[in-house]
Formats: sequence, structure tokens, C-alpha cells
Amino acid sequence: MDFKVKVTFADGSRRVLKDPSELTKANKRREIRVVFQNGKYTDLHLGRVCPKLGIVKINTFGLLHEGIKLGKIMGWCYKFPRKTSKRKNHDNY
Repeated sequence: MDFKVKVTFADGSRRVLKDPSELTKANKRREIRVVFQNGKYTDLHLGRVCPKLGIVKINTFGLLHEGIKLGKIMGWCYKFPRKTSKRKNHDNY
């Protein structure tokens, strides 16, 4: 993708989608949200990415082993963004 795609999901969260080719760099411990070309999306845990075959192996909530073609994916993002700063301790309770 040579441009940014910003999406707003049904739960109200807004994310900028990353290119499907960056799935190999994704953190496998974090839950990701994959958006397909038809506008539908799914939340999943990433298993393995096979760029040569163009297939993404996923573990849907750790139970089902499936494969998704990279050509059907418009983009992806992390479901929960990483927190940028830790909460500071305040002494005035």
C-alpha cells in the first residue's frame, strides 16, 4: 500500500491499516484484526506467514488452524494498541 487506510470499526475504535506484506513482522503474541477486500474483518492470533505461497496460517483464538490468502487481505492492525506511557503514581490520594 502506498497510502494510508484509516478505518473505524463497529466498536468505535479507529486504526490505520498496515500492509499485508508486513504480517511477517507482526508480534505473534498480540491479537490482530485483519480487514479483507470485501470490507469484512476478523480478530485472530497470527500463526505463521508463508510469503512464497501467499498464505497466512492463523490460530483463531488458539483452537482452529486455518489459512488465508494474502491477496484477499486489504490490511491489518493490532486489535489493542500498545500503551505509550505507564500510569504515573500520584501521592495525593
